[in-house]
Amino acid sequence: MTFLQSYMLWGMLAVAVPVAIHFWYQKRGKTIKWAAMRWLGGQTTLQHRGLRLNEVWLMILRCLVVALLALILSKPVIEWLKNTNGSATIHLVQPDQLITDTYRFELEKALREGGQVYWLGHAPERMSDLAKMPSVMVDLSVIQRNINVLSNGSAHSFRLYLRNDIALPGFQKVYIPGSYQLFSAVDSSRQRPVSLSDKKPVYEKPVHILVENGDAAERQTIQAGLAALAEVYGFVFEIANKNGTGKHYDWVFTNKLMQEADPRTRYIVSGNSPEWNASASVTFLPDSLKIAGSELVESGRFPEWLGDLLVKDLKLQPAGILSNRQLAALFQRADAADARMEAVLRPWLLLGLMMVLTAERWLALRKTAGGNG
Repeated sequence: MTFLQSYMLWGMLAVAVPVAIHFWYQKRGKTIKWAAMRWLGGQTTLQHRGLRLNEVWLMILRCLVVALLALILSKPVIEWLKNTNGSATIHLVQPDQLITDTYRFELEKALREGGQVYWLGHAPERMSDLAKMPSVMVDLSVIQRNINVLSNGSAHSFRLYLRNDIALPGFQKVYIPGSYQLFSAVDSSRQRPVSLSDKKPVYEKPVHILVENGDAAERQTIQAGLAALAEVYGFVFEIANKNGTGKHYDWVFTNKLMQEADPRTRYIVSGNSPEWNASASVTFLPDSLKIAGSELVESGRFPEWLGDLLVKDLKLQPAGILSNRQLAALFQRADAADARMEAVLRPWLLLGLMMVLTAERWLALRKTAGGNG
């Protein structure tokens, strides 16, 4: 069993509270002699000797209530409840001659064994022959879309076959539900492109930007980042704080989830986790754009991150060769399966909590009605 919020297990130490209360009320009080004491005899003394059974059960039930609350808050995931169908390996192959030549043995073996082998494209295409290769431009948004279709919200094991000079649009990361392996191929004849800092201005047309973030601190961070880009690269930004009717914007900064996204516009959504069905033109930043709430802003890398995104969106620089480490940094495992299994287990834990609470209340009321405490 694993726990998504294991620090909540410290709450189980609170089981000591019902135990302490139980023994507090079990303390012997001060004996006061009165006239009729001698007529009570030894029967009453015998009945109250030691711990009374119903009070012990009451204490145990109250301890269980505390323990179950801590367990529910810790979000447990039982490993053997996970979907075993996710063990099937899915091969996603970039349609490229360099890839097929480099990993021909692995791909032909997977095809012979009836494995799930797909070409990357606008939609995943089942591979039947390495020679029948579709002509598709592959970038990170295409990879994310293919993974979303093939995973269908479940955890799988992915093997990704990609070139190291893959096109990188303004897409922060590819999120993979399950385990994955990267197999890259490098065209050694390619040379790195010249740095854009040698040319200024790099883009002479104005870039229309809409800043819809409601927080003043976030708007200040965005404007400071854009000002730095204008100074370094010579970009011309036309910034609006209100959406003009019928006006097209190249970039939109917002901290609200998009209902409908224009594929021609780059949306930068801060303070929200990535959505599986989001458009490729939407880039999510899980943290806010406040200095105290974002490592990207606090470290001073926000303008640089914006610059890379803008350069790729405007296609000002051809893709360069990435190192294996740089390529691996573009992918991140998403523990969506764990979250779903926790959601499946949670109702049963809540049912157990309600049953224990009902038993505790029944026993406590029965004890009071019987005059035992």
